[in-house]
Amino acid sequence: MKLKNVFLLVLVLFSFNNFAQSNKDLKDIKYRRSSLHTILIESENFPKKEAVIKAYYSAPFPDKYDNHNIGEKSFDPKKFGAAKDDASEKEMMDVVANYLKTNKIANKMVAKWFNRKANGTFDIDLISERGLLSASFTDVKTAAASAEGKALLQTAGLELLNNTFVVVSKMKFYENEPVARAAKVAAYAAADKISVAMLRNKAVAVADKAYDVAKEGYSVWTTSFLYKLKWDDVTSNTFYQDYWLSDAKEPNAAAKKKNFDTTDLFQLEFIGSESATSLVTFSLSEKRTENQIIDLAVTRNVDNVYAKLQKKYDVFKTKVPLYAASPLSAKIGMKEGLEGGEKFEVLEANMDPKTGIIEYKKKGTIKVDKNNIWDNRYNAGLLDEDNKGAKKELEATLFEGGGKFYSGMLIRQIN
Repeated sequence: MKLKNVFLLVLVLFSFNNFAQSNKDLKDIKYRRSSLHTILIESENFPKKEAVIKAYYSAPFPDKYDNHNIGEKSFDPKKFGAAKDDASEKEMMDVVANYLKTNKIANKMVAKWFNRKANGTFDIDLISERGLLSASFTDVKTAAASAEGKALLQTAGLELLNNTFVVVSKMKFYENEPVARAAKVAAYAAADKISVAMLRNKAVAVADKAYDVAKEGYSVWTTSFLYKLKWDDVTSNTFYQDYWLSDAKEPNAAAKKKNFDTTDLFQLEFIGSESATSLVTFSLSEKRTENQIIDLAVTRNVDNVYAKLQKKYDVFKTKVPLYAASPLSAKIGMKEGLEGGEKFEVLEANMDPKTGIIEYKKKGTIKVDKNNIWDNRYNAGLLDEDNKGAKKELEATLFEGGGKFYSGMLIRQIN
C-alpha cells in the first residue's frame, strides 16, 4: 500500500473520535477557510515608529483566515539586498523574494501544517482540526450519511494546503505638516499675484485655514505583497514519498529529516501587491490619545489592504457563510470594503463520497443592500469617516436577492 494511502487510512481512523464534536448549531459551524501568515518589513526610523509597530502587532488577526503563524513576524530588508529604505516596489519585491527563499518560509509553512517536531516527525493534528472543524453545512449533511463520509471530511483538510498565503507588508508614517506647509507656501505665492487687496487677503486666509486643518497628525502608508503556497500533485506526492516521517526510529529517519530541511521543493508563488493610505489626525476628538488614533489608523489601513487584495485577486477571495436566510445576511461589512451594490455568488458545497473532493456549485446571485451595511471595522465609529450605509447596530450585512438559500451556504464576491 502506498504511503499516501496509509496516511489517508490514519485520517479515517482518527476521524471517528472527533466528528461528533463538529455537530454544532448551523450558525456556529466553521467554513473551510484559507490560512494566512503575516510578516512586516522593518523600515528605517519614521515618526511614531514604535507606536506604529506596536499597533501592527496588536491589531486583530484577519478573522476570515486561519492564523498560520510560523513565528517569524518581521525582517530587516537591508540584510536581504535593500540598498535604501525608500526602495521601489520592484526592488522591494526582489528583497522579499530573497528573504522568503533564504529563510525557507515555504518549508516552515508546510512544517506548521504537519506539526513537525524537532526530530523531524510529522503528525496530522492540525490537518485534522481544520479539515474536520472547518466543515460547512453541506459537508456535515454528506458526512452524516456514512462512516466513510465522516472520514472524508477529515481528509478534505489536505485541500487546505493549496489555500495557504503569506502577506508581507511595509508600513511608513509621514508627517502631514511639511506637506501642508509646502501647500501653504504655494498658496501664498498664488495670492501675491492677486491685485485686489480684499481678494488677496481672502486667499491668504483660506490658505491659513487649510494649513491649520491639514498640518495635524500623519499619513500612514501600507504596501502588501501576497504569496501563495504551491501545493500540487508533484509537491504532495514527493512530500509523502521522500519526506514524510512518523517515527524517529525509522531506519532512514535522519536522511528524511535532512532532506526536508534542505529541499527547495516547497515554493511560495507571488500573486500580486496592493497599497493603501490613511490620514491620521489628532484634533477631531479630545477623548482620543495620539496612540489610540495611531492604533485605529494602522488597523484600518491594514484591513483596507486586505480588502483590496481580496477584490483584485480571485485566489485570495474568501468564501463567507450566510449567517441567515431571512433576512438574507452574512457577517462581512465595511471592514471588507463593502460600500453597497456589490454582487456575490451563492455557493453550495458538495463532496464526492468516493474522493472526498469538495465542489462548489453556484445556486444564485445576491447583492449588498446599500442601506444596511454592517460597520464591523475595528472600533467602529471612532474615526471621522464617511459612514454612509453603515449601521453599527446590525450584526451582519443584509443582502438583496432570492433563492433557495439556507444558513451555512457560502458566498463569494464577484464584483
